[in-house]
Amino acid sequence: MSKAILTLENVDTYYGKIHALKNISFTVGEGEIVTLIGSNGAGKTTTLKTISSLLKPAKGDVVYMGKKVNGLPPHLLTREGIAHVPEGRKIFPRLTVEENLEMGAFSLKDQGRIKHNKEYVFGLFPRLLERRKQKGGTLSGGEQQMLAMGRALMCDPKILLLDEPSMGLAPMMIQAVFNIIKKLRNEGMTILLVEQNAGKALKLANKGYVLQTGSIILAGTGEELLSNDMVRQAYLG
Repeated sequence: MSKAILTLENVDTYYGKIHALKNISFTVGEGEIVTLIGSNGAGKTTTLKTISSLLKPAKGDVVYMGKKVNGLPPHLLTREGIAHVPEGRKIFPRLTVEENLEMGAFSLKDQGRIKHNKEYVFGLFPRLLERRKQKGGTLSGGEQQMLAMGRALMCDPKILLLDEPSMGLAPMMIQAVFNIIKKLRNEGMTILLVEQNAGKALKLANKGYVLQTGSIILAGTGEELLSNDMVRQAYLG
């Protein structure tokens, strides 16, 4: 069994008075892809925001590399190796592709490392290399998703939190994004994936968790969940 990089222990999170996460517990092992599936409002994005300290749990703990990290400022978590690619991409539209990537490396001081990481990202996403001097806001949706992922990879993350990476993309671009996720996994990257395309996510995932109104109602390997009748009916169409 792989070493745990991230563990949520009995986490409750609120949005104002709304009880968004209820007693959530799961583990992400080193080198695994773990996916969270569920309908809109199930608590998937809230889970990622709680891990990256954009929301503070009311109860329970977020444990990263053996240390409790709830309450640590988000920029310190990035420095520690948790990179969050948010829903809706959130790139800097007025900055060039290259400047966006450099923003992702804010926690690194070694210029040689930053250069190396930029070359790695351009190798992963050749389209970004072609558009390196172009402003982020002029890119297509798929290119912006590549940029958001590339920016997150600039900080040498130990775990990548991906929130709905295929949302709003054309089928060809969805496939390209999933190919990249698979490549990252094959290179040893640990990924926590929130994805509306449950079929594609579960095919890649080592483990999956089904969220419903803030609670985990089902857990299993990707294969187990793909063949589960309730999952097939509710999420696989």
